[in-house]
Amino acid sequence: MSQETERKQGIFVIAAFDRMFTRERKNQDGTFSKTHYVGLIIRSEAQTRLCEVRTKHPEKYEGYKTQQIVSMQVFPRAFKDNIYYSDEA
Repeated sequence: MSQETERKQGIFVIAAFDRMFTRERKNQDGTFSKTHYVGLIIRSEAQTRLCEVRTKHPEKYEGYKTQQIVSMQVFPRAFKDNIYYSDEA
């Protein structure tokens, strides 16, 4: 019997880990909420870009070091002609 390993399907980003950061925004009721992001540096022959991936679990990325190459599954969303990425559906 042969065992095949199941590969995850989806959109993956292979990039250099840059840093974790948070953004704070004011809600309509006057309270503040923090949103956590993973900063990734994506390099290609044509350009270098910063990709911000929203996460609800920043503790998953505590062990990552700056410039460490990581492969991360991302879930894209679009709102008002902008694309946003998160690490969970």
